[in-house]
Amino acid sequence: MSNRVVNVLAAASVAGLMFALFGMSSGNAAGAGPAEQVKDRQQTMKKLGGGMGAVAKYVKNEGGTLEDAAKGAEAVLAVSKVDPKAIFPEGTAVGVTDSAAKPELWKNWAEVQRYWSAIQPAAEKLDAAVKSGDRAQIAQALGATSRTCGSCHEDFRVKKD
Repeated sequence: MSNRVVNVLAAASVAGLMFALFGMSSGNAAGAGPAEQVKDRQQTMKKLGGGMGAVAKYVKNEGGTLEDAAKGAEAVLAVSKVDPKAIFPEGTAVGVTDSAAKPELWKNWAEVQRYWSAIQPAAEKLDAAVKSGDRAQIAQALGATSRTCGSCHEDFRVKKD
């Protein structure tokens, strides 16, 4: 079996596992209390951030491999497909444990959905760029994805100290 086939099978296995884990996470969040829902959201966002970080390490030539970047892009794409209502249930704003979600998020839900719907196309472009192996193209797609995420953070997340 060629290395390419092995890599594709490994990536498919990782993606399947991630979808299963996200499914369990969002299923647990629905029946959990607000503190647990915040924790689930933070874990989901860490998966997205970790994926972005893996791609960035490759782009910046900081020890990340193209395979690492591919797994990272898959994680970003997987999170982009999660229903934002599962990630941002009402009642999980600032004041619930260490939530950084501003209350305005739920007051402006249509805007949140607009932001969230922009993540998946950006993540798809990032995934395609990584698959191309062109570092410049990957860097451009990473920047676009980062700006997409950052727009929502700017409006609806409390700034970190």
